[in-house]
Amino acid sequence: MVSTSDALIALSDSILNSINELNKLEYNKKGRKYRFVNNTFQRIREEDKHLVICPEDLLQKLSIISSFYILYNINNGEIFNNYPDFCLSIIGVAHKLEVENWYEEENSSVIHLKNAKYNPLAIKDMALDFVRNNPIQPKHIEMGLNMLICSKLNFLHTDHHIGTKVEGHYMKHFIIEYFGEELLSSPDILVALKSFVHWGNIKGILYKLDVPHVNISDSLAKSFESFPEPMEELKLSVYDRYPSGTSKYSLIRKSIDILGDWQYSQLIPYPQIEGEENDDDFSLEWLYELCHDIENDPIKYHLRSASKGLCAEPVNLTELNNKHNNLIKSLLNLISIIINLFEETGGEFLLQNSKIPKLTKELVEKYRSYYDRLEKINQTITGYESKGWSPEDIVIRLKPANGEVSLFDKVMEMRERYIDDYE
Repeated sequence: MVSTSDALIALSDSILNSINELNKLEYNKKGRKYRFVNNTFQRIREEDKHLVICPEDLLQKLSIISSFYILYNINNGEIFNNYPDFCLSIIGVAHKLEVENWYEEENSSVIHLKNAKYNPLAIKDMALDFVRNNPIQPKHIEMGLNMLICSKLNFLHTDHHIGTKVEGHYMKHFIIEYFGEELLSSPDILVALKSFVHWGNIKGILYKLDVPHVNISDSLAKSFESFPEPMEELKLSVYDRYPSGTSKYSLIRKSIDILGDWQYSQLIPYPQIEGEENDDDFSLEWLYELCHDIENDPIKYHLRSASKGLCAEPVNLTELNNKHNNLIKSLLNLISIIINLFEETGGEFLLQNSKIPKLTKELVEKYRSYYDRLEKINQTITGYESKGWSPEDIVIRLKPANGEVSLFDKVMEMRERYIDDYE
């Protein structure tokens, strides 16, 4: 007969053993490994791809040896024979990162020798012989740093330094310019980049790209004084796309702007939907105000801003999305109706985006009176076009005289309010 206390002890041991087994649980997703740690799955970085450094003893040239070791373990070192300049760019920049303190201290992809899980010194002579026989030149540093900068731009815009293939306009541009287009499809190059791009300090490089309000310490800012000034084109590319996590706002804003510039936008009444069964709000003020702030302070809205401490007051995107959820749905519905109903609005390509809903019977019925009105306007426009009327004359002929607010009017009002966006 087992006592109550013995039974509780046995149950407790069983629970503890289960927890221990869970802590060992790992799984793979999109080529990445995760382990259950602290009640959540956390990504495991491959330790043999960590850049090992020893900044207090730079004479060891440990970053050179370590980066060589990592590259050498790709396809039995064939990458050195096939792409020597590419390898020298990575090795040269790895050394600069260690010497100048440009590495990612908050990321386990760069670790101190005392914490290393592998011994790069095992191939010390081979590594030093390689750079002795193939000297690292200033061009290699420039090429490597530009690739590193481009990876941080990718991170800003997509949350990924490098994806399942070489991605990013500028990353692809520089690789082709420096090494040739064939490298874009090389598996060895992709593996090498997946290690290399995580070694540079995210905050420091975004700071050098003039991203406003990056949360950078005085000591790190001091270290990055020696970092070469990025090309002006790369600085401007910060604003080419919205930061990761805000694509839906960018999509809606772009769609509304395109439709506002459409030649018949003055004939599209801006919807004022009323009724007990319809709680749609098509206001644009919140959208333009939010997008204005995102454009001027992108780092605050980045998906990883809080977890990586990228700025002092990061926005909680989940709360933001919940706050604007109904407004988002209403505007996406409106965009879908106009682009699907009218031809050559300029926004047809937007329908390829899964965020814009399909024009279903349910969607049409939801906005039946407004849809019927737009359909009548479309038929009238088509009738005048068939007679050879110009768009300008059609607008003059059909524009309501009662002062009803049109799509064009609404968009122009928003642009005037946020005039600095259009200077």
